[in-house]
Amino acid sequence: MKQAADKFTVDLFSSPRRGRPPKLAPKTNAQRQREFRQRRKFDFLISVTRNDKSDA
Repeated sequence: MKQAADKFTVDLFSSPRRGRPPKLAPKTNAQRQREFRQRRKFDFLISVTRNDKSDA
């Protein structure tokens, strides 16, 4: 508990902030767009499973 005249001491347990916490290392829009383009490069790849044990 601090005194009312004390303006320099910070409370030990402050009330939690509302909302989503901020990122420690946020990305720039250019970094985000670059990663999006790299992911889109490989969108044409499709995984196909071949079933060799079919009775057709």
